[in-house]
Amino acid sequence: MEHGVHDAPVGPGVWASALPVLAVAALYAAGVLRLRARGDRWSPARSTAAAGAVAAMGAALLPPLGDRPDVVAHVVGHLLLAMVAPLLLALAAPVTLALRALPSTGRRRLLAVLHSRPARVLTWAPVVAVLELGGMYAFYLTDLFALAHAHPALMTLVHVHMVLAGLLLSVVLVGRDPLPQRPGIVGSLVLLLVVAAGHDVLAKLMYARLLPAGAGSPDELRLGAQVMYYGGSAVEIALAVALMAGWYARGGRELRRARAREQISAPAPGGSRARG
Repeated sequence: MEHGVHDAPVGPGVWASALPVLAVAALYAAGVLRLRARGDRWSPARSTAAAGAVAAMGAALLPPLGDRPDVVAHVVGHLLLAMVAPLLLALAAPVTLALRALPSTGRRRLLAVLHSRPARVLTWAPVVAVLELGGMYAFYLTDLFALAHAHPALMTLVHVHMVLAGLLLSVVLVGRDPLPQRPGIVGSLVLLLVVAAGHDVLAKLMYARLLPAGAGSPDELRLGAQVMYYGGSAVEIALAVALMAGWYARGGRELRRARAREQISAPAPGGSRARG
C-alpha cells in the first residue's frame, strides 16, 4: 500500500465538518415549524428536497464514507457534497423560507444582503464558474489533496468551499430563491455547459496523469477519475432537467398571467350593442 493520505488522521475533521449539517437541518426545520405554527403552508416537495440535501451531506461527511481517505471514496463524497446536496438545497428554497419565517427586521436585513454589491458579484456567471471549477482543480491537481487529509481543519475549509461553490452554482441555475441577478435561459445553459466541460476535463486529467498523487494505486486513481466523470455527468443532466423544467414552468405562468390580463381588459360581450 502506498503511503501518504492513507495514513492521515481525518476522523476529528470529519466530525467537525458534520456540525454545520446539523445546523442546516435544525434551521430549516425551525423555519417550517414557525410557518405551520401561524397557519401558513410550506411545500412538502421543498421540505423533501431539504431532507435529501441533509442526507447527502451527512453521507459524504460521516462514516463509513466520510472517514475513508482513498480517492474513490473522496470522489463519491465530493459528488454528494458539492453537487447533489447543493442541487437539492437550491430546490428547497431556504432563503424564501427564511424571508417568510423571519420577523420584519430580520427580513429587511436579509433582503439588504441579497441586493448588496457583493451578492451581485458572487451571482455573476463568470464568478460562479471560477469558484466552482477553481476549487476543484486546485484540490485534485495540486498538493492540496494530501495537505487537507493531513490537516482536519484544512479539510473542513475545503468542505465548506465545496458546498458553498456548488450551492452558488445550483442557486443561480435552478434555485427557487430571489437573486439580485439571474442569467436568462441562454446564459444559464452556457454556464452549465462551461462547468460541465470543466468537470470533464478535470476527470480526464486525473485519469491520464494519475492524480491526486499518492492517493492510491493507479487502478484506484483511474476508478476515481471515472466516478468523477460519470457521476458528475449524471448530476449535470439533473441540473439541465431542473433548469429546463423551471424555464417551462415560468413560461406557463407568464402565459396564464397574459391571458388573465387580456380577459380583464377585453370588453364585455354585447357591451357595444347595449350602449346603442
